[in-house]
Amino acid sequence: MFKFIAPFNYLYFSRLRIKAEVYSLIYIYPLFLAVFLFGFYGVSIHEQGVLFILILVMWMLPYEIGYIVNDSITINKERYPNLRIPADDINYISKNLPSIVAIRLSFLGAIIGVIIFTNLMEWRQIVYCGLYLALISIAFQLHNWIRSRYNVLTYFVLCVLKYWFPVYFLLDFQFGFEPYIILLFSFPILRTIEHSVKPKYEMSSLQELIGPLDTFRAVYYGIGLLSIGVAGFFWGINSIWLYVFIYFFLFRAGIFLMIKSGVYRRVVS
Repeated sequence: MFKFIAPFNYLYFSRLRIKAEVYSLIYIYPLFLAVFLFGFYGVSIHEQGVLFILILVMWMLPYEIGYIVNDSITINKERYPNLRIPADDINYISKNLPSIVAIRLSFLGAIIGVIIFTNLMEWRQIVYCGLYLALISIAFQLHNWIRSRYNVLTYFVLCVLKYWFPVYFLLDFQFGFEPYIILLFSFPILRTIEHSVKPKYEMSSLQELIGPLDTFRAVYYGIGLLSIGVAGFFWGINSIWLYVFIYFFLFRAGIFLMIKSGVYRRVVS
């Protein structure tokens, strides 16, 4: 039961096959958001650091339920299912899914209780947080229910909500919509394009256009840096755009070079 209820654990054993994938996930999600919030936007890590960690855990509790449902129930609707976990685990989840969901939601309630007790959020934020988590749960269930190219759209929604969640509760709209637009271009758009070229969507023309994903990723951030440079030269632009794209470009270009040199090889799932 533990491996199905502990936050981050199900993500780890069902989707992260090697250590390099763990490091990659850390770099593009929690570390990036920490740098984005505490570094680029100057949020106080001493005042908001604990809340940041709790928010990530809160996010993962219902989000992994979506993964669990996908891996045990949704696969039965697919012509070519991607079996991420052993048959024994699938059977266990099928028999114990209500208990798994109940325990996870209990953990979520406990974290919200801690936040209320320690005054880490205002009541208005707590209500919005609950609504936000309910929205992501609905979005993931919709994503699991739909079995067509519309899944590209639901995947995009999930990815956007994932990146906006911590930012909304730590930044709100102090800097307007710009942080959210920067986040949109920094990862969700790219990740959705990557998702859309999966064989199950049968978008062969797009697959040919995108080509190898590691090359495409480096090119995406390279073009982004070039565009930011041009925009900054002619019209002026917030330097955070530049910082964000340098952050991702260095990472993606580094992986691209490692693959080309044979130092690193991806595990295809």
